[in-house]
Amino acid sequence: MTPMQNRLIGVLSVVATIVVLVAGGSGSSLDAKVAAALAKQRTHDVAGPTGAVASASDSSDFDEGDDVQTLDTDTGESAGGVVGATGGEEVAADDGDSGAVAPPTEVEPQPTKIEHVFTIALAGHGFDAAFGPQSVAPYLSKELVPQGTLLTEYHSLGSADLPDHLAAIGGQPPNDDTRAGCPTYKEIALTAAPTKTGEIAGPGCVFPNTVTTIGDQLSSSRREWRGYIEDLEKGPDGKQTCRRPASNAIDDTGKARPGDGYATRRNPFVYFHSLLDLGDCDALNGPLDRLETDLAAVKTTPNYAYIAPNLCNSGAEAPCVDGTPGGLAAADAFLAKWVPKILASPAYKADGLLIVTFAGGPAGQSPAAGTTDGVRNGTLLLSRFADAGATVASPYDPYSLLRSVQDLFALKPLARSNSASSFADTVLADAFVTPPSDD
Repeated sequence: MTPMQNRLIGVLSVVATIVVLVAGGSGSSLDAKVAAALAKQRTHDVAGPTGAVASASDSSDFDEGDDVQTLDTDTGESAGGVVGATGGEEVAADDGDSGAVAPPTEVEPQPTKIEHVFTIALAGHGFDAAFGPQSVAPYLSKELVPQGTLLTEYHSLGSADLPDHLAAIGGQPPNDDTRAGCPTYKEIALTAAPTKTGEIAGPGCVFPNTVTTIGDQLSSSRREWRGYIEDLEKGPDGKQTCRRPASNAIDDTGKARPGDGYATRRNPFVYFHSLLDLGDCDALNGPLDRLETDLAAVKTTPNYAYIAPNLCNSGAEAPCVDGTPGGLAAADAFLAKWVPKILASPAYKADGLLIVTFAGGPAGQSPAAGTTDGVRNGTLLLSRFADAGATVASPYDPYSLLRSVQDLFALKPLARSNSASSFADTVLADAFVTPPSDD
């Protein structure tokens, strides 16, 4: 794609954001001033591929000292600020009399050598079941583990899987609805304003378009992302992308149906209006089979791929609806089929990272029975930048997963990923162009 095409896409994205937000998007009553601020926020909340703040046009369009309005996410009010050489950070003015020295400029994060991240999200079974000596997943535990770094203290947010998926792409905390697997595709009230860190605490499942995800960040930084969701296309209407229930309707995908193992709760992108309203979900969230074609060349492989097997192949159901045993053995068979294709791809060989992680657990427990106790599942990292056969016992969770991917792509933390531990600068330190500081 040419620079001019990238610039045009960026401009159209911001214009579309403003139009959707002013018009109400999902029903929002935001006025034009706030909508414009949100659109600018979506454009400027990430560092671009070269470390500069990404914008809808060339950085020369924004001169040092230009006045801008920044949005207070708690009140909806805007506050004046000045964009300085820091690329979008608000700089305090010196009144010339106080003698106070302006605070030091924060160094912009820099992208790493890792340009392609593949995440395979399976159902949790507990660490010993997946990686212990009696594991029924020999491909994972015996073939893949020696090739990568195993995070032995990676825990879920509870026994339900949906909260982990939502946290991994948006950093949002669980609520009673998401812990229950969202049996109703319930909209979160538009009056539920995000906190200063971007968290939404209200009930419901579908986040308003003021809440962004790593998908929004990647698009704004002119990178590509895609969700590869198994059986997405097998619904009754044959929809090929972004399959979801109607707003506030019952979700009938809680259990697999003959010939259709898709589950809405395993497709976290459909729970964010920031992706639904602007068309990103329809364009970039599709069937698993597209992955094999996309892996053929670096230019067709997205920078971020989120891979969600169906209810049987993720290990979420045992037995499966077709009578096969399912469980962890089915998940291991899925890995044995797809991981070699990823590892053999030009993009992975060039600069890739494969993350095999788990959501919720143990398998067979219904989402409604979800608890808030985290499940120790472990997570495996494979990359030429990760030590083969290594183990790391530091505590991590889905917020850490999101934070780590954001650090690799030089994206600013979202919601609870802001305070999460990152494994990027430790486990994957060799991927940094400038070695991470020991501070």
